[in-house]
Amino acid sequence: MTRPRPRLAAFAAALVGTCTLAGCANDDGPAASNSPATAALTTSVPAATTDVDSVTWNVPAGEPPTLDPAQSAIESVSTIVPNMCEGLFTLGPDYELQPALATSVDHPDPLTYVIHLREGVRFWDGKPVTPEDVVYSAERILDPKLGSSWIGWAAHLKSIDVTGRREITVRLKQPDVIVPNHFAMPSFFVVEKSFAEAAGTDFGTAKGGVMCTGPYKLDKWTQGQNITLTRNDAWWSTATTPKIKNLRFTFITDPSAMAAALAGGDVDGQYTVPRAAQDQLAAKGHMLYGPSLSTAFLSVINQNGALSDPAVRQALHALIDYKGIIASVYRGTAQPERALVPPEAWGYGKTVFQEEYDKLPEPVQDLDKAKKLISQSAKAKEKIVLAYATVIEEESKIATVVADIANQAGLHIELKPLTAEQYGAMFASPEARAGIDLFMSTGYLDFPEPLAYYQFFTTGSFYNFGGYGDKDYDSAVAAALTTEDDAARAREVAKAQAIMAKDLVNIPIATPYVNVYYGPNLAGLVPRQSYVNTPWAVELGGK
Repeated sequence: MTRPRPRLAAFAAALVGTCTLAGCANDDGPAASNSPATAALTTSVPAATTDVDSVTWNVPAGEPPTLDPAQSAIESVSTIVPNMCEGLFTLGPDYELQPALATSVDHPDPLTYVIHLREGVRFWDGKPVTPEDVVYSAERILDPKLGSSWIGWAAHLKSIDVTGRREITVRLKQPDVIVPNHFAMPSFFVVEKSFAEAAGTDFGTAKGGVMCTGPYKLDKWTQGQNITLTRNDAWWSTATTPKIKNLRFTFITDPSAMAAALAGGDVDGQYTVPRAAQDQLAAKGHMLYGPSLSTAFLSVINQNGALSDPAVRQALHALIDYKGIIASVYRGTAQPERALVPPEAWGYGKTVFQEEYDKLPEPVQDLDKAKKLISQSAKAKEKIVLAYATVIEEESKIATVVADIANQAGLHIELKPLTAEQYGAMFASPEARAGIDLFMSTGYLDFPEPLAYYQFFTTGSFYNFGGYGDKDYDSAVAAALTTEDDAARAREVAKAQAIMAKDLVNIPIATPYVNVYYGPNLAGLVPRQSYVNTPWAVELGGK
């Protein structure tokens, strides 16, 4: 298994003090004229037609600590690395698996995957990719000393072996339908064994570099300034030819500086553009929005305090002004959510999921209901500590708005702002979560499999921070993990989804759209969540 990623782009535009929804809207200015509130989501654009010598792309999360694909689970790394390093498969426009370093996979029984590797693929230094390189790369992820979050996929792994001249075989101890998705993830990104072993602990650093197979290769890393990739003209893919010769990444993290650099043309493009800059940039170039696999939600992480009473959780759910948050905080670039996993993440069984999703309560503010529930609960008098990351603009605003309206209604919410380091520690350390009742977070799935989220709230899961436990929920998730039939699996997942929605151990608020900006002379790039795992730069080029 793998943990859905928390979003921690290094935005410094956190709020100071409290604000109402109207006040939050004033911070950002008027509603975005080119947001999805008034324009359709972008699912296709004209293809790039001309080569471009150089493009400068900003990474708002800042300079990456490494370019080791094993660490490609934070956006500073994963915005860059998939343009250099590749897995056995990749994700297509609809998140479907497409061949990459492998051409096909056989699945002769529920425990076995036989993967056939592509002939003729070479690393940037000209050495051929071997099955031994592939097995080494996959097993390297599994070394606890490396500290890769991708290790979780292998919870049910028995072995990975070379079983032929161009073949490896993955064997499991028990069925796990999530595993094939990882063939397109950094879990199976391939690095050159001899290069990585020679580099040792310097692998992935500015000193040690990396050695992969992808469409761009590392040219220069000037620490504190930029990273430059150059086109790999020997890339194995004949279906796609990258049009950008040199791709330079900068690390501007201040929102005002980002906006100025993008508007002035010093930077050509960026994912996750600050909300306040979007109107200005829409008038200058391509400010695009796309559906995402992400959800912003409140998570109950203390089952013994005020939120142990279902009535308090129900009151909190009824207090939230979902439409107001979408309009004012997200400026129309999000949709309300009835469940933890958004509809875009239904990679199969969509008819089943839609039928069951429609049965869930619509997220609507109901202050009278909330106040009645609060008046009837003795637990409602207890303090609720709500933690949020100050470096994430939207989460700061949502936490402040929720606390403000909840306190007016009779709850007692105390805000606990977290630094980036404290926020990251929440996902790893029980000590970091001590004294916190409620956690504001935005996470996203790497692939459209709802189980990748729901499995983390089963009894005893490491990421089940609040200690939630429900036998029927656990049974539905366990059944889904071993069910390969799409419709049958969707029914089991939907059972778990309904149980969680009733218990409100997580309160979904919205699914924010993916956004990307690039200048008027560029073309070809569609905003998709998969940019963190796929070579998105091959789509970009000149008009």
